Amino acid sequence: MQDRRKTILLLSAIGAVVIAIIVILIIGLSGGKTQSPAPETPLSEPQSGGSQGKRIIDVQRQVLINDIEEGICDMGLLVTQEYYFTDAVTQSKIKTLFSIPLGFTETSYVATYDGVVTAGLDFSLASVSLDPDGRTVTVSLPKAEIQSVDIDPNSFVLYSEKHGFGNPLSVSEFNGSLADLENRAKERAAERGVIEKADENARKIVSNFIGGLLDPDLYDIIWA
Repeated sequence: MQDRRKTILLLSAIGAVVIAIIVILIIGLSGGKTQSPAPETPLSEPQSGGSQGKRIIDVQRQVLINDIEEGICDMGLLVTQEYYFTDAVTQSKIKTLFSIPLGFTETSYVATYDGVVTAGLDFSLASVSLDPDGRTVTVSLPKAEIQSVDIDPNSFVLYSEKHGFGNPLSVSEFNGSLADLENRAKERAAERGVIEKADENARKIVSNFIGGLLDPDLYDIIWA
């Protein structure tokens, strides 16, 4: 009976020791764990959304405007309309004596000639602005002007010529007549709407260029 009581006490002691060891292990494991600090966000890193996102969009829009304006300005001086023509000229001069014309001194000729008048504008003077809310692109272009008048000297066809006695046509007189022909060609070209057509063609060129960078179905072009 006494041996049995000793065995029970021994088993109880062993159980208590095992329980104590388990409790110590549990406390040791839970206390040994450390929480790793949450990583700090660098101050220099941009945050998404809000004002930062708006600034990025604004910068992108400004870059787009600069690209459009630079591309247009790089076109420089460009001829956008040509006017080909054929015209006739009459040149005559005669000497007089006491205000009386001397018929035998009359020098004259009638001839036809070909030429071309060009009109265009300087695209380097263009400016562009973008309104993303109103979906519009405002473009300011200078007005087209007559750029040149080219009369082909090889195109002259002489129909009538008369050489008066002692009264030849000088080079200065011919050059003066040529300047008059150029001025007349400019006037006729303007009367036929060459400048207006040059402006219209310039706008088509710019519209096609902008259409390659912006969706033409979303943005309207306003000509300032």
